[in-house]
Amino acid sequence: MVGSVDESESLFSGREILAIGWIGLTSVVALNVIVRWTNGGLIEKIRGATPTYWPISIFTVRLGRLQPGWAIGATAAAVVVFVLAGAYCRRRDTGIAPIVVAGVVLLGLSNLIHGFDHGFVAPLATREGYYQMAPGITDPLAFIQMYEANQLSYVVHARTHPPGSVLTFTLLDRVFGSRALISAAIALVSLPTSAVLLYRLVGTYYERDVARYVTVLFVLLPAVQIYYLASLDAIIATLMLGAVYFFTRESWLATLGTFACLLVVSFQMFLSVFLVPVLAAIAIHRREKRVPFVAILIGLVGFYLFVDIALGYNYLDSFLLASNQQNPGGFLLTAKPAWYVYTRLEDVAEIALFFTPFLCLLAIRGARALRRDVLGRAGWLPANAPEREPMLIVGVAVGSFAALLAAGVYHTGETARGAMYLYPFLLLPVAAAVKRIDPDERERWLLAAAVFGQSLLMQLVGGYLW
Repeated sequence: MVGSVDESESLFSGREILAIGWIGLTSVVALNVIVRWTNGGLIEKIRGATPTYWPISIFTVRLGRLQPGWAIGATAAAVVVFVLAGAYCRRRDTGIAPIVVAGVVLLGLSNLIHGFDHGFVAPLATREGYYQMAPGITDPLAFIQMYEANQLSYVVHARTHPPGSVLTFTLLDRVFGSRALISAAIALVSLPTSAVLLYRLVGTYYERDVARYVTVLFVLLPAVQIYYLASLDAIIATLMLGAVYFFTRESWLATLGTFACLLVVSFQMFLSVFLVPVLAAIAIHRREKRVPFVAILIGLVGFYLFVDIALGYNYLDSFLLASNQQNPGGFLLTAKPAWYVYTRLEDVAEIALFFTPFLCLLAIRGARALRRDVLGRAGWLPANAPEREPMLIVGVAVGSFAALLAAGVYHTGETARGAMYLYPFLLLPVAAAVKRIDPDERERWLLAAAVFGQSLLMQLVGGYLW
C-alpha cells in the first residue's frame, strides 16, 4: 500500500454529522416537492413514474399508527443495546462475535418498533410476495416442470424470478411452519453469515481492526436493519457476498463454494448476472483464477442444460418471459422515456439513502484515496499495489450495477431491498478511508451512532413492505 493519508485526517465531528443529517433530510423533502411538481407540470403525467414518497418506491407513513408500547419500548431497548455493545466493543481485543450478536438483537428490536405482527408477520403477508404461493406447492419437481407454462399467471414477484425464489419459501414453510419463525430464521442465518463473510473479505486486504469496524457499520445500515428480516433478498445478498469471498480464496474447495453460491443465487433471481463481471475482474487480476472462473461458467450452463432436458425448464426462455413482463412495451428508455429517467434517479437516490449520507461521503473519500494511491499519476494499475483487487471489485460491482440500471431494471419495487447485494461492496472504499484516517474510538462510534440513528428514525417514521 502506498499509505497516503486522507486529507481531512478525521472522520466526522458531531457538528458535521448534524449538518450532514440535516442537509440529507431537507434534501429528501425538497426533492419530493420538486419531483412531484415536475411530474405534474413540466412533463406529461405518467402513472407510476414516481413513487408517492420519493425515492422509496414502496413506503407508508406509520408514525401516527405506531403502538406506543411497542415503539417506545423497542426504541429504548435498541438504544440501550447499542450503547452497551459499543462500550463492550471498544475493547480492541474483542472479536467479531459481539458485533454479530448485537446486530441480530438490534435487527429484532428495530423491527419490533412496529409491533410483533407488523414487524415479523406482515412482511410475509403481502399479496404479491413469494410466500403466498409457497405453502400450496406439494411437488417441487412438478412445479419446476410447469413453471414456464404458468409463469405469467403467478404473483408479481414469482413471475419475474426463477422457480427457486418460491421453492425457498416452500422449504422454509415446511421447516418452520409460521411466518414469524420464517422471518426470524432468515434474520438469524443471513445477518451473522453476511457479517462474518464481510469481515473476512475486508480482512483479506486490510487490518483486522478495520475489518471489524466496517462490519459494525454494515450491521447498522438502514438497508440491513430494515430488510434483513423476512426478505429473500437478505439470503441472496449473503450468497452473492459468499460467492465473491470464496473466489478470493486459494483452493478448489473454495471454488466449489463460489459455484454453489452462484448456482443457488441464479435459481433465485435472474440478476445473478451481476456477479459475473465481478468474478471475471478477480480472474483477470489473478491468473490462477482464470481456469476456475471458466469452470464455474461451464458448470452453470451445464446445470441448466440438464434441468432443461430432465424437467423441461428453460432458464433463458423463463428469463425472457420475466423481462417482457417487467417491460411489456420494450426497452424502457424508448417506451417510457420520462419514467425511465425518473426511476433511474430514484434507484440511485434510494441506494444512497439506505446507505446513509455519512457513509456515502466516506465511500467517496475512500474511492478517491484508492484511485490516487493505486492508479497513481501514471493512470495504470501497478502490479505491486495490494489494494488493486478491492478497487477492482468495487469498481466492477458498481459498473455492473450501473449496467443493470441502464438496461431498465428496478422500477417496480424497493431498489434498496432488491439490490442489497451491492452494499457490502460499497463498504470496501469505506474500509480504505478508515484505514487511511485511522480514527480514534470516539470518532468511530460517533459515526456508528449516526448510522444506527438513521436506521431507527426510518423505522419509526414508516413501513417498507412490498
